[in-house]
Amino acid sequence: MFGVPLQVLFGQLLLGLINGSFYALLSLGLAVIFGMLNVINFAHGAFYMVGAFVAWMLLAYFGIDYWWSLVIVPIVVGALGAVLERLMISRLYRLDHLYGLLLTFGLALVIAGCTAEPRAASSGPVTSAQRLVTTSLTPPAALVSERRLSPILPEPAIVV
Repeated sequence: MFGVPLQVLFGQLLLGLINGSFYALLSLGLAVIFGMLNVINFAHGAFYMVGAFVAWMLLAYFGIDYWWSLVIVPIVVGALGAVLERLMISRLYRLDHLYGLLLTFGLALVIAGCTAEPRAASSGPVTSAQRLVTTSLTPPAALVSERRLSPILPEPAIVV
């Protein structure tokens, strides 16, 4: 179709579905937080990054398997979010939306700054990336690994 092999086209469509599921989860999280807490959460993406960073640390430094980290990471990030909500965000519920926006924007900057050094760009090789290589599924989805497919599985249950 259009001069593109069907296997490549199917792989690209599947990658689009995977990326779309990530965007849907992020937007649902923002909508739920604003609907329940009445706070515009600019730190939502930073918490998403913290989850990826914790998963990387579990793999690189503690040797915890990818599938176990899928269980551990939401608990860690949820606990961090609950602590920050109790200590900081809960004090802004009765105030104007601008205060919540400024606080969460500042939190996003602080979180990004705390993780800047370990994830800083360097010219050295990334040794932990070798452990992330997985076997691919059988054709026609040979371009997509099982780990890239894992976010799609809970998506329908979360949306409902």
